[in-house]
Amino acid sequence: MQEAARGDCQQWHGEAFCDSASYRVEWPAYVVMPYVTFVVGTVPEIVKSIDVARHLSGLGCKVVIYDTRQNRSDAFDASGSVEVVRTTVLRSEHADDLSWVQRCATEIATVAKGLVVVQGDTYSALAGAHGAMAVGARLAHIEAGMRSHDPLSPFPEEMIRVFVDSCSDLLFCATQADFEDLAAGVNLARKDVFVVGNTVCDPIFRHAERLQAVAAAPLGVFVSLHRRESRQHRGLVRDALSRLAGAFPETPFTLLRRGLLAQADADEFGPNVRMIGVGDHLDFLETLAGSALVICDSGGILEESVTLGVPVICVRREIERGRFVEEIQRIDPPEIGGQRLVQLVASAIKRGSLPRHALNDTFGDGHSAERIAGILDNYVKGRSLDGAIRPLRGPRPGAAAAMRNLRRGLEPAIGPRP
Repeated sequence: MQEAARGDCQQWHGEAFCDSASYRVEWPAYVVMPYVTFVVGTVPEIVKSIDVARHLSGLGCKVVIYDTRQNRSDAFDASGSVEVVRTTVLRSEHADDLSWVQRCATEIATVAKGLVVVQGDTYSALAGAHGAMAVGARLAHIEAGMRSHDPLSPFPEEMIRVFVDSCSDLLFCATQADFEDLAAGVNLARKDVFVVGNTVCDPIFRHAERLQAVAAAPLGVFVSLHRRESRQHRGLVRDALSRLAGAFPETPFTLLRRGLLAQADADEFGPNVRMIGVGDHLDFLETLAGSALVICDSGGILEESVTLGVPVICVRREIERGRFVEEIQRIDPPEIGGQRLVQLVASAIKRGSLPRHALNDTFGDGHSAERIAGILDNYVKGRSLDGAIRPLRGPRPGAAAAMRNLRRGLEPAIGPRP
């Protein structure tokens, strides 16, 4: 028995936006449910994928999440009918990251069936892509097409993005700019591509009233720095933050205890500085919404900050998100110790301290997960994908050869994992 309330699939810039309301399908016992495996590992991947998995489960698909626990030791609850399979592959037992990726991929291949979904540009996404190829499963990539056009910034994410996009059958771009970057570098003749917005925005719009209440009186600076390529500048970054806190003694600074600041103590920066850990995501969004300025090197935090209307200073050599967004200023990590950072902070605090009452839809409008789930549902059930090129069926390219090519690109710079 099926009860459905589905919106139409409308065209926009040549791509498909599926405004499907969620609906539930009950399958008879003798019918095999469509099977979809999500691969996640980092906190951002969980945040950006979990709503898609839940929506898809509600549409009548069997949904399994394979958790690599990349950079995490905790568990998470998918809730509902979504099953979570936690990896048995320990990262600490492998000499380098790619050896760990290959072992995860082997395990993913035992779980994956018809369709594998990966998100972003992490080693977990790489493992999911490799696992799907190994068993001939179809591959969907959420947040496709993102490019900095610099293979070393961010590293190794830029190389992973290109690899995963080239392997994928279904590609979900967050913005039109991402689609244009994708089309410029990947042959899309055998792929279905959609511009759907970024799922990172969905929780913000879902809790808009609560977050906007906090944003009515923004105060202080939030800092999160974790990039691998900035590790060589760890001392410079910490010294710069100490001077920054001293230059603005009346401004409270909140530092996220991870990455470059994982071993830091608030006392070394000044009396107006506090450290917080990675906790509940909604509490984290409240911290962002209540800040007058965000200093970060994280793409996800940048997207969340822009959606909340918070000015951003991105500590990266190149940025791939929001290259044309006025609220974003960029500073190269080696330059963080100079006077320019102080000038940027002074200007941004003045702008960011004004009350904010509206959310921005630069990266998404709060319905991206529903759109993606609707498209995936149509795909696995063999329905038409309006507005996209139907993929050709046939054998997948050799997984082992593709992995060897990626390893050649990464090994000169990656070395053993610290």
